Amino acid sequence: MEAAYFTHRVAVIAYLVQGDKFLLLKRNTYPYIWAPPGGHLNRNEPPEAGLKREVLEETGLEIDVVAPVNTWFGDWNGQPLLSIDYLGRIVGGNLRLSAEHSAYAWVSVEDLRRGKPIALNPRLGFTLRDFEKAAELITVLRKARYHI
Repeated sequence: MEAAYFTHRVAVIAYLVQGDKFLLLKRNTYPYIWAPPGGHLNRNEPPEAGLKREVLEETGLEIDVVAPVNTWFGDWNGQPLLSIDYLGRIVGGNLRLSAEHSAYAWVSVEDLRRGKPIALNPRLGFTLRDFEKAAELITVLRKARYHI
């Protein structure tokens, strides 16, 4: 049997919403960007289980994973990374930040378009289009009477 050869790491993130606002966290380490909660999967960890773990660790929130929104593949800190970005629904817990983050904000797509109260850095992280895709999925699900 051949030895396993891993080509890249896998990460997961959660677009979490309250009303029309997304939860963003400010990283304490480089790159010091605002981003949705998430992180790398552990070896052999299923993506949805890893996402629930990461969100709980970073925010104290319990979530249901609703659906994939986007995938991204590229260079992250000099290593190839595949990210699976999901829409998540908060089902419990109280928001509290881990030591990995210094602040949080609830922001709408309109806030992100204006760059206030925070500005995205698409060169190092998420783009406005990423959040627009998540907002489009939320609109479809709400029209179908899905509670999100």
